[in-house]
Amino acid sequence: MLARIVSQRLREYFSAEAADALCVAKQATVVLVDVRDAQRASSLVTVLTRSGCVAEYNACLVGAVVTTAQLAAAAAQSPECAVEIHAMNVALMNVVQPPVRLRARDRELAVRDAAHVMGILNVTPDSFYARVENVAAAVEVARDFAADGATLVDIGGQSYAHWNPTIAAQEELDRVIPVVEAIAQANVDVVLSIDTWKASVARAALASGAHLINDCSGLADPDLAAVVAHYDAALVVMHLKGELNVRAAPTYTYGDAMKEIVEFLYARTESARAAGVARESIVIDPGLEFGKEPQTDLEILDRFGELRSLGYPILLAGSRKSFLGRIFDRPASELLVPSLATAGLGITAGARILRVHDVAETVLLARMYAAVGNPRAARVVER
Repeated sequence: MLARIVSQRLREYFSAEAADALCVAKQATVVLVDVRDAQRASSLVTVLTRSGCVAEYNACLVGAVVTTAQLAAAAAQSPECAVEIHAMNVALMNVVQPPVRLRARDRELAVRDAAHVMGILNVTPDSFYARVENVAAAVEVARDFAADGATLVDIGGQSYAHWNPTIAAQEELDRVIPVVEAIAQANVDVVLSIDTWKASVARAALASGAHLINDCSGLADPDLAAVVAHYDAALVVMHLKGELNVRAAPTYTYGDAMKEIVEFLYARTESARAAGVARESIVIDPGLEFGKEPQTDLEILDRFGELRSLGYPILLAGSRKSFLGRIFDRPASELLVPSLATAGLGITAGARILRVHDVAETVLLARMYAAVGNPRAARVVER
C-alpha cells in the first residue's frame, strides 16, 4: 500500500514509466539465500558488497539488503554467482511486484491492492462456530455474504477440530455437493470454494460448479492437484504440521517457524505446478493453529510479510480461532475484535484473502485499508 502511495505521488512529477522505475529502484529488502558451502557464501558476500549491498554470511547462509539494480550489477560482475543472485532476485521481485490477479476457472480477482473477503459457510453438524442446517439456508447465507461484499464463499463439510472424527468421502460429498449445486444454480455472484483435502470430493465439487479448492492438508492427497489442474481451478495450499483432526501439542515445536512454513509451502506449490495447476491460480496459507501453539501463531502474524517471498496471493484464516480464545480467555462468540485485529495485521503485511465468519465487518475493515491507499476508491472496492 505504501509503495502505491509513493507511486501516485511520483506520477504527479514524472511519467508513469519513470515513476514505476523509481519505485522499483527504491525497494531495498533483506533477502536470505542458502549456498553450497562457506567459501561460496564468502565469495557471494564479496560480490554483493562490491555492488553496494549490505551483506553478511554465517556458514552457508547469506543475508543481504539489496535492490534490483544492485543485484543486476552483481550478476554482471560475477557470472559464477548467477544461480544464487537469480534466487535472490526472484525473492525480491515477489515482494516488490506482488501478484496482480488470481484466476479460478472463469473468474478473476484483482489481488494486488485490496483484500478480498471469503465467507465461511459450514454445513457440518459439529462446527465450532456458525453452521447452516440445510441447503436452502446455505443459499441464503451465500446471498447475504455476497450482499455484504464477500467475493468468495468457502463451503466446508468436514470439521478439522481434534475432538471431531474424520468422516468418509461419501458423507462429505452428501453434505457439500447439494449446496454447491444450489448456490451455482441460484447465480450467487461469488467464487465458490470447497474446504476439502480429498481428491474425490474436489472432483465432484468442481464438476458441480465450484471454482477453488481450499486444501488444509498441504496436498496430503497426491491426486488432488491433478484434479484441480484438470478443471483449471484455483488451489489454496496450506501449511500443516502433523495431521488434520489430531492434536499432538508436544510435537508443535519449531526452530524457525516461518522458515519451515515457507519451505513447506514452496515444496508443495512446486508439486502443484508440476501437476498442472497454473501459477496464477495458486494461493498460500500459513495455517494458523494447524500444528501450532498460540506463541507460534503470534510469530506468524508478526512475520507474515515473509510469505510474500513465494510470489503467491496469501490467505489469512484467523477468524474466531481458538488460539485467540486461549490468548484472551474468551469463547469464540466474544472474539470479533481480536479477529478483526488479526485481519488488519494480515492486510498490512500482504494478505489478500481473508477467510472469516463475520463478513460485513471484515469487508468494511478491508475497504478502509484500501481507501487509505486510494481515496477515490473509498466507496467501492473493486470486486
